[in-house]
Amino acid sequence: MNRTVLVLAVALLGASLVSCTAHGEPSAAPSVPQSSVAAPSIRQTDDEGRTLPFENPFPNRWSTNNDGSAYEPCTQISEALIREFGLDPQSIEDVAASDFQTARGCSWTFNDDGRSSLSQAVGNLTPAAQGLDGYKRFNAAGTTWYPDIEIDGRRVLVGSIASGECTQIVRSGDAAVVTTITRVGFDRPSTVDVCRTVEQFVRSTLPGIPS
Repeated sequence: MNRTVLVLAVALLGASLVSCTAHGEPSAAPSVPQSSVAAPSIRQTDDEGRTLPFENPFPNRWSTNNDGSAYEPCTQISEALIREFGLDPQSIEDVAASDFQTARGCSWTFNDDGRSSLSQAVGNLTPAAQGLDGYKRFNAAGTTWYPDIEIDGRRVLVGSIASGECTQIVRSGDAAVVTTITRVGFDRPSTVDVCRTVEQFVRSTLPGIPS
């Protein structure tokens, strides 16, 4: 719309100059070429060409904050697995709430409680050389870290920031893949039980997460 206003302004200015000319023949107002270059499209597929299950509005959903692993939870976690864990496939949402976020992944709500959710997201380790130890130190404040576990020969961090919440983290390339379940309500499962469910989900998705 601003470009249209500019074109109209130039055209009107040219017309006024013609009408004020004292000598010579009137000349046409200079034409302003319209740009024929289309706006770049926003990426809607993962590195394997699989389409996201929602429309991505962010040009930098994939960015230098989360490009340490090509793993994309939103396209690689099957609907069958989501149903197996009692989640609503139709509730899928991008974890990114703004452009250029570190977290790249998806969340789902539970069928038995739409306030409770599971999410899995990818974010770069900073610095990557410090690996999971660096991740644990960086997130020391406010997190209760439990003993690490091992799944299929890979180290997995286990932590919680509140009752009924559990997060497990596995390394993928120079990134961390973070799986979190948050249960709310008075009758929510214990944190120990929530961590067991997170572990089961990580075990189910780990074969698709590159090391």
